[in-house]
Amino acid sequence: MKKILLSLSILFLSCELYAQEKYSQWPADKPETEFIEESQSKGIRSGNGILPQEISMQDKMRVLITDMMQNASKKLGWQMVELSEYTNNGGLQSGSTPYNLRSPRGIEITFQFVVNKDSLQAWKNYQTNYNNNYSNAVSTTYSTQQDVTNSPLYKRYKDSADHYMNLYINYVNAHQSEGADLYTKDKHPKYYQDKENEFIEKMTNMTQQVQDNSGIDQMENKNELRTFLFRNHTIVQVHFQVNTFVGIAIDQTLGPIESTSSTYPMPPAIVAKLYTIPKKQTNETLVKWKNMLLVLLGNFHTKPNGYGDYDAGFNHNGQGDEHTPKKIKSDKVQNISISISGDKINVEKMAKLIDVEKLNSTIVKH
Repeated sequence: MKKILLSLSILFLSCELYAQEKYSQWPADKPETEFIEESQSKGIRSGNGILPQEISMQDKMRVLITDMMQNASKKLGWQMVELSEYTNNGGLQSGSTPYNLRSPRGIEITFQFVVNKDSLQAWKNYQTNYNNNYSNAVSTTYSTQQDVTNSPLYKRYKDSADHYMNLYINYVNAHQSEGADLYTKDKHPKYYQDKENEFIEKMTNMTQQVQDNSGIDQMENKNELRTFLFRNHTIVQVHFQVNTFVGIAIDQTLGPIESTSSTYPMPPAIVAKLYTIPKKQTNETLVKWKNMLLVLLGNFHTKPNGYGDYDAGFNHNGQGDEHTPKKIKSDKVQNISISISGDKINVEKMAKLIDVEKLNSTIVKH
């Protein structure tokens, strides 16, 4: 298993170096170019059952949001790139559903801003050095483990483990007539298994000692913290969702993330909360951002659900299904969720340049 993990580490580093050559903003997140192109294609969307008037709404909202982000980029002097975009049908939506029964169609789009070019270059330099040092450590560890697994002592342990495994198999096969007593009253099977596990543990300890002495775990932990600091100092990400079924504060699908929040003034938003996320917590590896500002416009419940997220109103009154007649048709904007992630100072700078009144004016309330 250790050999496999080390080989995968080398493969991952090769991919990292390839990304470095192909993407100018590496090691910041890379745009999902293929998904963006598919989401913007009218032909693909039509083929997925999205109606012309729904496509028109998506395109209008994309232009409005993109223009707003480009204006912010220009005023702040931050380099912008579109990271992702999704406009095609969700899991509950059917292209064949009649217009008067269709659930709200939406668009989801994320932008990334480089707020400090010098910081990005420092991040590049650090990550390049880390990748090289890590690659050397992995290669050295792999070579050392090869020496260990080829050593006479390791082979002796392996032969002993194989010996007791064969004794167990042969004994069990020869005493099937004992039935359940073979595993309860007969002491031989358990003795053979215990001896096999004893030598397996000795083999594992030998290879684990190599891993412990390599310093790789310490390197990975330090890199995780440095990456967190560089990411928050270097970039801001802004995520828009139009006609979303739930406004998500912090993505906790992989595990709970601790945070504190405070109300943030952004009228006419019905919910605006600034979240502070400490790095030191149970799920440290899941934490990417220091701060995240959630802004909700339009049709949302203002009381969070059991997961701390905010359900869309149409998610509870039949207006989000595919069989109830709709009061507001699928090509109308009913809600907008905005989340801004990064360092608090940069999050607040971006928030000031998002025209929530203009976005709110696109929302149909009746």
